[in-house]
Amino acid sequence: MSEEAMPPAPPQPAPELKQLDYLVGTWKLSGMTEEGPMGPPAQMSGTETFEWLPGGFFLVHHWEGAIDMGPRGTMPDVGYEFFDYDPETSKFRSHYFSSFGPYNEEQSHYVGDFEDDKLVLVGPARYVRALQEDGSIKYDCDFPLPDGTWVPFMHATLTKVN
Repeated sequence: MSEEAMPPAPPQPAPELKQLDYLVGTWKLSGMTEEGPMGPPAQMSGTETFEWLPGGFFLVHHWEGAIDMGPRGTMPDVGYEFFDYDPETSKFRSHYFSSFGPYNEEQSHYVGDFEDDKLVLVGPARYVRALQEDGSIKYDCDFPLPDGTWVPFMHATLTKVN
């Protein structure tokens, strides 16, 4: 078969995606929300799983958790997030689907990159995930204020289960 008759090579995942390998596995989440616009502080717990979709183009994040609101009860926190890499912008992207509301491009899309050793994704909030020396992941979330500054919302630790 001549080169002209050869079918094109299948697309390959961006090599930058391998930087997300540290997230792969099942993790126990424990953390707290901060007192602020969302209410008083609350305990958070749950399980998070990260796995590559076959083909390696997307890292799939699934979580099932709960936020203990004290006398106000427990609020479920369940969702999916799909990470990919955009070679045109040299940024990671995340598409976020959760029990907190319907999907829309503005509220459910995050973009970012590694800053030092931290994966920082920004959308309607800012999520920072940093691998710690003990193998756990420090996980923080901040919300924006109208003046452009960020206020802490949530601090958690992911401890690998599997």
